[in-house]
Amino acid sequence: MNTDALTLLQDENTSAEILDQLSTEENPFVRVRVAAHINTSAETLVKLSKDEIPLVKQFVAEHLNTPVDTLVELSQDSDLSYWIAGNPNTPVEILKELSKHEDENVRSSLAVNPSTPAEILDLLMIDENEDVRAAVMKNPVIQAKNAK
Repeated sequence: MNTDALTLLQDENTSAEILDQLSTEENPFVRVRVAAHINTSAETLVKLSKDEIPLVKQFVAEHLNTPVDTLVELSQDSDLSYWIAGNPNTPVEILKELSKHEDENVRSSLAVNPSTPAEILDLLMIDENEDVRAAVMKNPVIQAKNAK
């Protein structure tokens, strides 16, 4: 990887157009950094959601610019459940499914998601796993309620 690409990837002002160009790099490290960059466009994230490198898909799954239909598609891959559960743009139907996930890390990720509906948070508050219950208390919506 050339140092110019690394410099661009570390710059928070790098444009979506440049990031889109970098998303086609052969080096998987570059594609991971593009998928994680705050300015990466929805269009670029859709392309990267098809990447063969799992880490690239993980960053796409948690990125706030990832379109809902792409999140729905990625939610079919159980290896991405943790990242999908934490994304505030994940549709409620998928969040409901993930609330029953066997992996407590997925439920913990869901518990801190500010978009998780109250009825799901209520269930997670009585989860068998202590870490999941603790994660609910870190949810911004719960913290805002407790601050009143």
